[in-house]
Amino acid sequence: MAYFKDLTRYEYSKDPFECAGELFNVGWLERCAPYPKGAVASELTEKLLALCRFPVHRYRGSHGCHFCDERPVRITGSGGEFWLGDGEIRVPAADGKLTYVAPNLIYHYVVVHQYLPPDVFLDALRAFSCPNPAVNWILEWIESYENRRTTVGVLWHLLDWFLSIDTASLPAELRGVVVEATNELKVAESVGSDGQDTAESIVNRLKSALTQS
Repeated sequence: MAYFKDLTRYEYSKDPFECAGELFNVGWLERCAPYPKGAVASELTEKLLALCRFPVHRYRGSHGCHFCDERPVRITGSGGEFWLGDGEIRVPAADGKLTYVAPNLIYHYVVVHQYLPPDVFLDALRAFSCPNPAVNWILEWIESYENRRTTVGVLWHLLDWFLSIDTASLPAELRGVVVEATNELKVAESVGSDGQDTAESIVNRLKSALTQS
């Protein structure tokens, strides 16, 4: 995992998901650099956990913790087991002029290693009306597909992976919609270019169901 000083400009990815305003780093820690320590309120760590469970800009592998050498960093909760170190979270400032970007390892850093993020980040997190992170995660991958950064094959594989590891984040009816769309996208991909229009229709229907939930 790369090290970036808190509140410097985000440069880790040249192709980030669309965000409000400029992007700034938070929580990119390394063993070689000291960091502020302190307690973070439980309601904020709960928000962090919800966001970190469904990161954006997922990496091909995973990064471990430099402080305790745990790799991967596993979290087990009511929705099943997942691991950190495989993506990022975005927290917009309340005024919408900028967005803070953190590796999803930030939850581990805060809870286990007492990392204290900058006050402006905590204020933004406190003010952030967190949508259902699972819905948000799917919508961001749909956006990637619509912008031609993701193929239909990658999209259905991601949805299939999500359904295999998560059992509690979506209401039953909405989960059924995702299952149906995933199966239909598999079929659309199997017929090649002839299924492109069908795939776009399936994605539009899924997006509509998610945005109205």
